[in-house]
Formats: sequence, structure tokens, C-alpha cells
Amino acid sequence: MIQLFHVSKWYQKEVPALQDINLNIPKGDFVFVTGPSGAGKSTLLKLLFAEERPTKGQILIHGRNIGRLPLSKIHTLRRETGIVFQDFKLLPNRNVFQNVALSLEVLSLPQREISRRVWLMLQRLGIQHKMRANPLTLSGGEQQRVAIARALVNDPIIFLADEPTGGLDHEASMKIMDVITDVNARGTTVVVATHNLEIVRTLGRRVIHLEGGRVVQGANP
Repeated sequence: MIQLFHVSKWYQKEVPALQDINLNIPKGDFVFVTGPSGAGKSTLLKLLFAEERPTKGQILIHGRNIGRLPLSKIHTLRRETGIVFQDFKLLPNRNVFQNVALSLEVLSLPQREISRRVWLMLQRLGIQHKMRANPLTLSGGEQQRVAIARALVNDPIIFLADEPTGGLDHEASMKIMDVITDVNARGTTVVVATHNLEIVRTLGRRVIHLEGGRVVQGANP
């Protein structure tokens, strides 16, 4: 499903973000990416989403070298991938319902199906009562749930999340992880970058640990 071969990413010559990464994440796997701040976790997710291109090496997703894909194919890859960024990237000119519906609208689904899926996902995350609210009026935790709902509503083949439980208490964090675990159980490949080692220990999934831009644990399943 996801393979990285000798992948490096440099933003500045003196500071490599990732160095010689080799990874194999099988289809349907659930992986935590851990490591201190600056270890390269966010950069890794950006490479998998093709928001960034590797400086060296190859990244294969479904056997496709995403570094060589034309822009049209990159858009297709992103439609198959749900992602939650740390800054959420919610659209302030759309309400909660409209933000979540966006990823279904690009698939040209019937409006009734869009409404059904959005309502169910908001309900699962406990924010259905906020569906007409502007995202800027929500708390940070509520905005987080909206971003997660938007990423999961189209049943992505791959789900990438950068600190999806950041700033939440343990109970709220576990509720979100329950939703992500359920999505994984239905076949979605999940990669979650996190500092929350309590959740990592609780769920007992595979861990890829980064330090200084290198994989020091969990390169292969």
C-alpha cells in the first residue's frame, strides 16, 4: 500500500527534515508515528499526501510512484486520502455542515447522499448540533472534530492525521480514536502522528518512531 525507498527531504542544506527513510505500510494497517518535535512526523505526512515532494528517493502508493504523477493524478490520489492537519484548514465562509460536505461534493454525489453521510459522521463525532455554526465560533476541540469528520466522510482508502487528539483530554481523545479505529476496521489504512504516548500504549498498534529525521523503530511490520 505505502512504500518509501531511501526518502530524504531537505528544506535547508544544513537541516534535513527526513533522512534515508525506508518504510512499508501494508494495506489496512494502523500505524502511529511518534518522536520529539522536529523529528519529521509532519513532513512525512505531507510527503504521503503529495503536498511536498521528496528531495531524494521514491514513494509508492498503490504501486504508483507519486513523485512522478502528473497533477491530475495527484488530485485523484488526494480524493482517495483523508487528512487532518494540525491547523485544521477549515473554510471560514462555510458552516460546519458545508465544510464536511466539501469532500463529497467533489465526487459529484447526489445531495441526499451527501446530507446523509455528513449527518451520520457529525453524529458519530458528537457535533451534529453544531452543523449550522461557523467553524470560527467553535472551540479548538470542536474544530478538530469537524476536520476529522471532513477527512473521514468519504470513506478514504488512506487516512492521515497529524496530532488528531492534540489539546484534548483522555476521554475526548479516546472517543476520536474509537472513530478512527472503526474506520480502520473497515479497511482504511491509517497513519497517525502523535505525541500522545498514553493513547499509543492503550491501542497497542504498530509504532514508527522518528528521531532527527530518521526511523529508529518500526520500519517494517
